[in-house]
Amino acid sequence: MPKVSIETITLLLRIAFLVGAITDGLAVVPMLSRRVGVALFGGDSSRDNMESRFAWGVGSALMAGWTLLLLWGALSPITRRDILLLTVFPAMAGIVLVTVIAARRGLVSVARMVPLWIHLGTVSLFYILVYVLSIPFVRSN
Repeated sequence: MPKVSIETITLLLRIAFLVGAITDGLAVVPMLSRRVGVALFGGDSSRDNMESRFAWGVGSALMAGWTLLLLWGALSPITRRDILLLTVFPAMAGIVLVTVIAARRGLVSVARMVPLWIHLGTVSLFYILVYVLSIPFVRSN
């Protein structure tokens, strides 16, 4: 197996953090704009109510916070690489689970969820791969 340099691992980890930050940052938009959310994922924009606005507001604040956490991770990618695993489990796995449940109940179209599932699956595999590749570069304390 070819050796991977610390520079390459650092770059791959930084890319992973930035891909996640961009993904999460973009996810805030449909959470704050019902029109954008309906355009992307379907649904009925007339179902907009104060309760759902409250829930989306809380979710968008958490998503914005996770975006900043991933940007912070990119500043010291080897030291903060564990954030990637926390992003996969429970964050991305939870999003996939909730959207699968929503699709099964007919709240969202499966066809509109497939691109999201492919994206999250690909990013998750990338995160796990670079995490594993970075193990030899973590200093024991």
